[in-house]
Amino acid sequence: MRIEDIKLVIEKNTCAGCGKEYEQPALVSQFGIIIAHFCPECIDKEDRKQKAIENQVKENKKKEWLKNIGVKAGYETATLGTYEAKTDSQKAALNACKSLKDGGIKKLILLGSNGVGKTHLASALVKLMNGRIITAYEMFALYRSCFSGQNSEIELLHKFSTYPLLVIDEFGRTKGSEAEENFLSAILDARHSDGLPTMILSNLIRKRDCLHYQNNKEACKTRNCKGCLEMWLTSDLISRLREDTEVIVIEGDDYRRKKSA
Repeated sequence: MRIEDIKLVIEKNTCAGCGKEYEQPALVSQFGIIIAHFCPECIDKEDRKQKAIENQVKENKKKEWLKNIGVKAGYETATLGTYEAKTDSQKAALNACKSLKDGGIKKLILLGSNGVGKTHLASALVKLMNGRIITAYEMFALYRSCFSGQNSEIELLHKFSTYPLLVIDEFGRTKGSEAEENFLSAILDARHSDGLPTMILSNLIRKRDCLHYQNNKEACKTRNCKGCLEMWLTSDLISRLREDTEVIVIEGDDYRRKKSA
């Protein structure tokens, strides 16, 4: 078919969408009239409707993904770039997170009070690395569900051992049983062996920073202080965390309290 065989005419048509009559250019060829069956307004509405549906599908998929990786509401938009690093320790924490992402370190423990940005940084990394963030309580609750047959211990162990990044939040809020400690130890041991990055977030302090330890080291051993990180770790876990681990105590203002004010 030659171009000169195609003619342009103004065709009257009835819109299949709104029923109104409209005129529009149409191409006439040996195969007949090539024409749309919707007026421009309805075509535009249909395009916008389709785009809205596509955007909603994308949003639903994103929400489902964030749920699966454990990122809580309020941290969906958290990135390393939006973290407000004002103090030296916050800047050090941000740099350590970048190092973890790039493979410079394999284990990172962030300590500090509420609102200094531990969960913000971890959530940003989890999204970047498609990992998983979970509280220690939630992890142990899932483990306990294996006793009633709700979950498989082997499957849970495999999941937590193979995430590209595992973040255990609120470590030290609940004391695990010996079985739960063994479960955690098995996860950290597997991740350590495979070179997979792991983060621990906690409000606890290091034993070296504890006034009781500084004043009387021997008395501190028998005091069983629950505010020190080391008191929540078995010697097995401490041994695994000694290698290729950076520990940062983040100091700064409570961002949530500041935002609320």
